[in-house]
Amino acid sequence: MVTVGSFDGVHVAHKAVINLLNHYADVDGGESVLVTFSPHPRMVLHASDAYDHRFRLLTTDEEKVSLLAKTGLGRVLIIHFDEAFSKMSYSAFIEKVLVGTLGVKRMVVGYNHNFGHDRKGSYDQMQEYGRKHGFEVDRFPEQLFHHQHLSSTRIRSLLLSGHIAMANEFLGYNYGIHGHLKGGAFIPDNPCKLLPASSSCLVKVKKGDNFNFTVCECVDYVSFPDLKVLKEGDALKVEFIKEVSVAESGLE
Repeated sequence: MVTVGSFDGVHVAHKAVINLLNHYADVDGGESVLVTFSPHPRMVLHASDAYDHRFRLLTTDEEKVSLLAKTGLGRVLIIHFDEAFSKMSYSAFIEKVLVGTLGVKRMVVGYNHNFGHDRKGSYDQMQEYGRKHGFEVDRFPEQLFHHQHLSSTRIRSLLLSGHIAMANEFLGYNYGIHGHLKGGAFIPDNPCKLLPASSSCLVKVKKGDNFNFTVCECVDYVSFPDLKVLKEGDALKVEFIKEVSVAESGLE
C-alpha cells in the first residue's frame, strides 16, 4: 500500500490519507509505505523562487520524519530529489520505483496528484498502469476545513498573513521552529523554514526542559521583548500559538 507526495507539514489532510493507507494495509495484510522527497521538489525546480524568499518549508526532513513516525506507517521512503530525478518520466517512476522496488499492490493518491517529469502523470494514467501491473488506485477526495481547501500552500499563506491559530488547526498541531538567539533575534537553524508574519503572536519558547509563554513580535524577524531569561546563543524551540491584538499583548 503506497502513497507518494511531498507531505510538507504532515497536516490534517495528509494524516487522513495516511489513515486510509494504514486501513488498507490492515485489511489486506500488507505494509503501508509513504514515498516522499528531499529536498522539496520546489527547492530544486524553482530554486530562484525559494531563495528569493517566495517559498519556505513547513517542516524540515527531521521534523517530517518525526511527525510521520507518529502516524502508524509501516515504512517511509525518502528519495533524493535532484535535477536528474526530476526528469524521470511518470512511466519510469511507476515501473522502477513503485512496481520494481516496492511491489505496489494499491496506490492512494490525492485528488489533484500528478507525478513524473513536468507532472505529466495523471490519475487516469496511474489507473492504466495499475491495470497493466496489477495494482489498484484510489483517489482521495479534496479535503475542506472551515469551508476552505486544506493544503500545505494554504497553510503557508495563513502563516504569512498572520492567521496563526487557523494555520495550526489545519496542521493539527502548533507550528514550530528550532533556532538560536542571535543579536536579540530568533534565527531558525534551517534557513528554508517559514517564519510566520504577525505583529504580535502568543508563543511557547522552549529552552532545554524549560519553557515560557510570551508574546513575540514577528514582522521582519522574531523577537521576545518581555522574555529576559534568554541570552545570546541560546538554542530554542518556538511554537507559534495564535495571533494577538495590541490590547491583548499589552504593547499599547
